[in-house]
Amino acid sequence: MIDNLEEELKKKTIEAEELEQKLIETENKLNELNRELEQRVIDRTVEVNRLLLHKTKFVDNLAHDLGTPLTPLMALLPMIKEDVEKLETKELVDTCIRNVEYIKRVVRNSQKLAELTSTDLYLKKENLLELVNELQEKYDIVFKGCNINIQNNINEGIFVKTERPRLLEVLDHVSSNAVNSMADGGTLTFEARLVEEKTGSFIDVVIRDTGVGLEREQTDHLFDEFYKADESRHKLDSTGLGLAICRRIVEKHGGKIWADSHGKGTGTTIHFTIPSA
Repeated sequence: MIDNLEEELKKKTIEAEELEQKLIETENKLNELNRELEQRVIDRTVEVNRLLLHKTKFVDNLAHDLGTPLTPLMALLPMIKEDVEKLETKELVDTCIRNVEYIKRVVRNSQKLAELTSTDLYLKKENLLELVNELQEKYDIVFKGCNINIQNNINEGIFVKTERPRLLEVLDHVSSNAVNSMADGGTLTFEARLVEEKTGSFIDVVIRDTGVGLEREQTDHLFDEFYKADESRHKLDSTGLGLAICRRIVEKHGGKIWADSHGKGTGTTIHFTIPSA
């Protein structure tokens, strides 16, 4: 009986050693697979960065090539309009001027996107309430002319880490889109609150309008390049790049930006986060 037990124990020991060897081999294979996957990720990241750099250079060169002939057009078309006597011809020249101005805005905004991709921001402590007040003063006549009521609910003690002109640009683009959505007037509300995330403390800036609102599909693509929410906004004063620029600026801060709306007629709320100071 003891011999049988010794034989069974020896057999189990051999099986355990074989199983351990298989586990070691499997672990080695998994480690090798992980190394291969990590290298693939590194290679793909390098390739993506190379393509992004190539895209940035292409957009910058294209913008420069388009901007060069626009300069004389912007100067000469108003002069041509002055020398034209026929009203119908003046209207045609005005159409040309509006389209040239539109192309110029597209070129300028494309250059901004390219620049944001290749440059870093220099963040400083800024008072958020002061920035919003500056925006409100800048567009006070516009807000009154469009019958827009401003509600600034931001606490004076909220400070953020930002590059002042960049954050003002975000506030500018978001507010402009909100005003365009409130053709019959409405209320534009600014709020902010502190939020804690894994990467640190952020300020959630909220800009809420009472405009036409958006469907879910529209909010999903609102910050895509050249996206325009609906046909009513497909006009020459909108390039479809403003909110894409906002997203790039916010992401440069280490934050995120998103839109919230419950459908047509419900207004739209834009959230974006930037580091707290």
